[in-house]
Amino acid sequence: MYLNYNSNDTFVSTGGKNIELNKPTICFVHGAGQNHFSFTQQTRYFANRGYNVISPDFPGHGFSNGRSNCSIEEDAKWLLGVLEKIGIKKFVLGGHSQGCLTALELSQLKPEVLKGIIFIAGASKIPVNDFLIGKASEDPYKAYDLMVTWGHGNQGSFSISEWPGHHHLSEGNSVMRINEMSALVNDLNSCNNYEGGLSAAENINLDCLVVLARFDIMTPLKAGKKLVNAIKNCESHVLNCGHFLPAEKPKELNRIILEYLKNLDE
Repeated sequence: MYLNYNSNDTFVSTGGKNIELNKPTICFVHGAGQNHFSFTQQTRYFANRGYNVISPDFPGHGFSNGRSNCSIEEDAKWLLGVLEKIGIKKFVLGGHSQGCLTALELSQLKPEVLKGIIFIAGASKIPVNDFLIGKASEDPYKAYDLMVTWGHGNQGSFSISEWPGHHHLSEGNSVMRINEMSALVNDLNSCNNYEGGLSAAENINLDCLVVLARFDIMTPLKAGKKLVNAIKNCESHVLNCGHFLPAEKPKELNRIILEYLKNLDE
């Protein structure tokens, strides 16, 4: 669905269902250079299991227009505004990669709106390779190629997919090309510059879920485990895949998230 926010058309994927404010809500937040297509295998799955699903394209990403945000703090404020515009008062927030930093920042900005947090292939600090930032500025298309290559594990690189007819590398590249050209470099700089993640993680007083990727070279497993150790109440899992975990291991991820959501509702 589309809504007008900050004078821009903003696209929000709902998994093909209408939003019903009496239902529990899960919000999926995409990572750097990504958009709602990152969560294709999650949005419909949870929308068909009794949840409101909200997966927005941030400004300049996917089908949303406007200038892309330039900091994690800006991302968190923007996301809160979109959810308030829709009328969502309380929700579970699920972030992938950069989306994990957005979730950490939002947990400090307005913790009372959160019912739980799901961190997917993320960390409390995500430094970015200078070479990749340079490529994203000078030659975004080359940067897309690098990210989808680095971002998938061996199964993804060899086109082993749980989606019939899906090729991870070509599809991943196509997803990134939908965004406006400056979106990726702005996202990477936002990740690189964000310093508030560790203290935010230590201050979370919610039951959280962390799902990490064993073969992640963009947000290494070691960094993800530091996030796990920083959160007081945390369930964690490690899946055998690369950074783009929602696409590589959708069935396992969906099962883990569904169990977590059921436990939150008990």
